[in-house]
Amino acid sequence: MRRGGEFDRQRRAGAAIALVSGVFVWSSCSRDRPPGPVHSDSDPLQITRNFTTTESDSGVVEYVLRAEIAKMFGGGVTRAEGLEVDFYERARKVSTLTAREGFVDDDGRLRAQGDVVVVSVEGYVLRTATLWWDRKHGKIRTDDPFTVTKKGESFRGTGLTTGPNLDLIEVDRDFEGTLVDDAKGQR
Repeated sequence: MRRGGEFDRQRRAGAAIALVSGVFVWSSCSRDRPPGPVHSDSDPLQITRNFTTTESDSGVVEYVLRAEIAKMFGGGVTRAEGLEVDFYERARKVSTLTAREGFVDDDGRLRAQGDVVVVSVEGYVLRTATLWWDRKHGKIRTDDPFTVTKKGESFRGTGLTTGPNLDLIEVDRDFEGTLVDDAKGQR
């Protein structure tokens, strides 16, 4: 069992942001990590500049990945440098992730690392060292320390699971901080 906190801002438009710590959370997010760094002695099969790929499920776009450089390796792993990913829910863009690099495989599993930043369309900003997309649960996940901010208010912790729109955040441990809802002034 993990100590955790929840941050829920999706209950209704203009509703108070609920911030709860000390709640025990079993993470429903898969711990199966997507592809990581390829061996340094591996040569890419193909190198592409200004790379773009779209990941969808049953015709519904989940994310659009862009990279300055993409190196395709054996085993269906692509290393993307200068990574930018737009996440979608119900055909609506909900956030943008940027990172120094990322890895994606033929199954659409995605891992980002190096100065990872996710900015939701509502202005929440998540910063961490690594992050991966759990396609099965439609969640993003990190085991690393992180910070979430909006307009100067912030909270932080270690280990996080959330939707790509940063709507419900489950914190594994070391939680501290608050965010104030702009409309209600509540914590």
